[in-house]
Amino acid sequence: MDIDFKAILARYASRWRSTRHIEAHLRFPGMDFHEALIRVTYKRIFGAWPDLENPRTISEKMCWLKINDRRPINAVVTDKYRLRGYAEQHGLGHLMNGLHAVWDSAADVDFRALPDAYALKVTNGSAWNVIKAPGQVIDEAAVRKRLDLWMNTNMADNKGEWYYAASPARIIAEHYLDNGGGDIPDYKLFVFNGDVRIIQYCEGRYINFRSIFMDADWQPMPCTYANFTPYGPPPPRPAELDEMIELAQTLSQGFSLVRVDFYIHEGRLLLGELTLNPVGGYTHFTPDEWNHKIGDWLELPDKATLV
Repeated sequence: MDIDFKAILARYASRWRSTRHIEAHLRFPGMDFHEALIRVTYKRIFGAWPDLENPRTISEKMCWLKINDRRPINAVVTDKYRLRGYAEQHGLGHLMNGLHAVWDSAADVDFRALPDAYALKVTNGSAWNVIKAPGQVIDEAAVRKRLDLWMNTNMADNKGEWYYAASPARIIAEHYLDNGGGDIPDYKLFVFNGDVRIIQYCEGRYINFRSIFMDADWQPMPCTYANFTPYGPPPPRPAELDEMIELAQTLSQGFSLVRVDFYIHEGRLLLGELTLNPVGGYTHFTPDEWNHKIGDWLELPDKATLV
């Protein structure tokens, strides 16, 4: 049996962990690694190379921003711990969920000092969360192992989101949020050049996930992410919607595109996170024409202003 030892070595060497990484290195030698990875990942998802000289679809434009917008503030707002300081600078620190503790390593996590229910999050990644519900029994050793794995994984090398590598890895413990049934809906406001154009309402995050796209007037949009199940009748308009829109516009100042996520917990409005590239920058809407329509809403900045 022939064994390609070079391929095996490449697979496990730094930044050569998948066929995407291998192709990025080999197809675009000398190019910034994350730019090469963005191009290859886009091709794998959409079946065509992105037009980054004249980007038109929303995903092409997000890829352009990932490559060209390297301002340090991007790493601040996408870090789940440093976001707290950013919110405070805007006088919005009261929107942040309660913080129990912050640690620099999985070994330092003090489970005995935490309440019965909490949320552990690795701050420089996406969906790196451990949620402990009330009364739930967890395997602390297994949780430490999972947290340690996440903290030693470079999320930037997944979809080319460089800013994840520009923030230190930390673990935070936040208050447990639940409006009943083990879940809490969230409201994801997409802000294009200062204007809220899309609100994605999500529920059933862990069981029976459902999502619907609404416009700023809380009217259902005739599009959704590809492969999403139709939501059905739209949910009731939240009383806090106007406040969410105003806050999202405040927090998005200086960004061409940002998604601002909110929760409503026991009548209190909370800020979840800021996301610069929803779905890592590879959103795929259906019907297909909406990829261009939504792309038209995003006006890209002059490269000279991204300093």
